[in-house]
Amino acid sequence: MKARIIPKAIISALIFTGTLLGASYIPKPGEIFSYRDITPDIWKATQDNKERDPMNEIVEAMREDRKTALNDPNAPQRFRNNDLVPTEFSSTATPWQTLEAVFPLDWAALEAESPAELMQLRKSLKVKTVLNHPDIKIIELALGADALLPSHADLAPGAFHVIGGSAEITVEGKTIQAYTGTSIKLDSLAERRIKVTSDSPLKLLWFRWAPGGQQAYLDYGYYLTGSNFHAQPLESVMPANYEQWEDSERKAFKELASSKVVMPIGDSFYADQHRQLMAMRKLEHFGGIANLYPGAPQFSNELDVEWLDFENIPSDGFFWAKDASKAGYALKAWNKMVRMKGVFQARVPGSQYDFNISYIAVGPKGKYITHSHATPEFYYILGGETEWIVEGRRYIATAGNLYVHSPYEDHEMRGLIEGDPEVVITGSWSPFGDRRVFQSQGFLTEPLVPQTRKSVIADDFNFHDFRIRKGLKFQTR
Repeated sequence: MKARIIPKAIISALIFTGTLLGASYIPKPGEIFSYRDITPDIWKATQDNKERDPMNEIVEAMREDRKTALNDPNAPQRFRNNDLVPTEFSSTATPWQTLEAVFPLDWAALEAESPAELMQLRKSLKVKTVLNHPDIKIIELALGADALLPSHADLAPGAFHVIGGSAEITVEGKTIQAYTGTSIKLDSLAERRIKVTSDSPLKLLWFRWAPGGQQAYLDYGYYLTGSNFHAQPLESVMPANYEQWEDSERKAFKELASSKVVMPIGDSFYADQHRQLMAMRKLEHFGGIANLYPGAPQFSNELDVEWLDFENIPSDGFFWAKDASKAGYALKAWNKMVRMKGVFQARVPGSQYDFNISYIAVGPKGKYITHSHATPEFYYILGGETEWIVEGRRYIATAGNLYVHSPYEDHEMRGLIEGDPEVVITGSWSPFGDRRVFQSQGFLTEPLVPQTRKSVIADDFNFHDFRIRKGLKFQTR
């Protein structure tokens, strides 16, 4: 359909008279308009808006499907009690935690074995749990320049995703030079080691999850329930050359010849830790969660993934794809205002996945109308300023905030600042997995070493000053 452009003189007259700014004005599919020319009320599911929404028939079917799911005792159920966590977590307003609060290690023995080295590690390593759900833990981890976090392991499967700096990262004897955008798979009880190589602290997100969750949540349903998704302002159109990170940050990881792991010897504490790890791997329980995700590469990079074409969605690639593929004009709107790519997925052969993460960027002033789904998800904010409404509660999302949407919770988002897209890492998981993985003690299998002076992280260190791409050119009226 050919776009209809409203002459500026007519726009000015309509704004003056109040006609265009009233809730009665709804742009048609393909019409070019500014966010200044409409009111956010057009996206509410009022009767008037429904009657004039060209895709209301599709959305109304989703509304009915959601009602049916909520009243079906055999459908995946809402979270209750301890499975519910706060919708918003503000990391910028929350202090760093002790290492003991995050790493499941024998800290009393470490203190006795290597007190000086442990004190130096505490100055070089900062950690904070930003999502503490019974099924999933998300940790911000910062390791100072030139610092070393020796080989360690724990029972929960997980992944690292680098969001700043660079490091040599070793997993089970394989080492890469990792940069921003690199994902590292951490199988259960896999030994991993981090040696920072950047002049600034390494920043990464550490994901841990309970494996073997209920896949029915991923298969069940995605529901658009707002109105007029097609009505997206011209300011929300994303540049064709959009990338999330600054060009200087976008480097492919490099495989290195060998690791420099120091193997413990004799009867030291670290040698005993290694023996305990090997014994744990032989237990029957471990056999059920070892190497769960053979299809997921050990190391991967966002550079190798293209942005999604929403009008040609792979139906098995994302939990919402099967239902969203019916969304008509909304798919064209998505392609204009949204950039999305999947960057890591812990897929179990023969089923969907236990956990995945994607990049999403939503154009300035773009509106993701009210929607919900059975699949639980999170959004970790990297940049932009966004109005976030969850179950009627309003939040202002900025870098360092995290938002959780439990099954069937209504949520919607709208960019607030012209020229400033919302940039996030988002993910979802299959809930009610084997939560016992979080109860087991981990192992430190390589001796702690003295850290250099460069590795000390300053008190005023800003983890959330992400190097996302600036200076993008967005359309204006």
